[in-house]
Amino acid sequence: MGGSDLFDEDEEEALEKLERLWIAFEEASDTAARYAGSIGWKTNGGVEYLTHTVNLRYEGNRQRTRSLGPRSPDTERRKAAFEAGREQAKVELDRIQGRLDIHAKVLKALRIGRVQAVTARFLRELRSEGFGAAHFTIGGNAALAAYEVRARRRMPFSAGVSQDLDLMPTELFVGDRGLFDAIAARKIFGPVEERRDSLVFGRGIVLRLLSGDVIEAWRRRMLRADAPDEEIDALNWAFEGPEAIPLLAVGLDGTPTPLPALDPRAFAILSSLEGRYLVDPSRAERLPALAAACAAVASTIVAEPFERGHLALFPEIADAIDEGGGHADDRIVMRL
Repeated sequence: MGGSDLFDEDEEEALEKLERLWIAFEEASDTAARYAGSIGWKTNGGVEYLTHTVNLRYEGNRQRTRSLGPRSPDTERRKAAFEAGREQAKVELDRIQGRLDIHAKVLKALRIGRVQAVTARFLRELRSEGFGAAHFTIGGNAALAAYEVRARRRMPFSAGVSQDLDLMPTELFVGDRGLFDAIAARKIFGPVEERRDSLVFGRGIVLRLLSGDVIEAWRRRMLRADAPDEEIDALNWAFEGPEAIPLLAVGLDGTPTPLPALDPRAFAILSSLEGRYLVDPSRAERLPALAAACAAVASTIVAEPFERGHLALFPEIADAIDEGGGHADDRIVMRL
């Protein structure tokens, strides 16, 4: 399977339980978010109004208040329902969070975690503030860690456990960059320093922004090496075609690490191209095996098969699919 190894039974059960708990946590968290803020009575011009106030902690703790109408039997019922719902949602969220905390100890003992604890916390914070697949795609070791959880197979990582993140931003991310920077600047993560195409956090996280300029530099380098048009097209597809996939990795401390991961088909193609054109030979040796490993688990993560043209371009990917029993359409291609 292209260098990936199966988890044992205990590890697989622990990962299955983590995914179940995280689904429950997301549902409880979304419910609790509907009851964010406080509700109460305020008098204006001698009339009591029911108001809802939300504290915007990433906007200088500014408060946003809106009126829900003058005091009446209807607004009194609305206030009571809000307070009861908020309490119920909090109890449920705390209950599931407690189960996640206990399960984190199991995952830590099993040494399943791949993502540094501070990076895991940063990604959870981004998720809680609404950042997701519409904002960016994350590659690198964090994506490999997420493939492990979904596919139940160990992936070949680069040396050590890196806090670095490869992030491909969308236009929506650019629009919400102020909120992202406010989160990144929190004391537990920051301060943040911008260096070329990277953001360097005070706690050691390095976030590489794979912007349009960076991608264009990849294209130019491949063109200088006389790469065929089909490989340039494959590069463009890997960066621009598939959508990010919401997945879950595990922190070194056993905590859940949600992230919008790069499609493993794109990861496989980019690894192959990087090995051919974009790194020096001493660093390129491991990349075909990495491409094969991503290809081998792709069918457990995405429903869509590799394109036939891509299989013809990258034999290491085609071989991994054939060996691992990938998508049916892919295996047919291999027999033509």
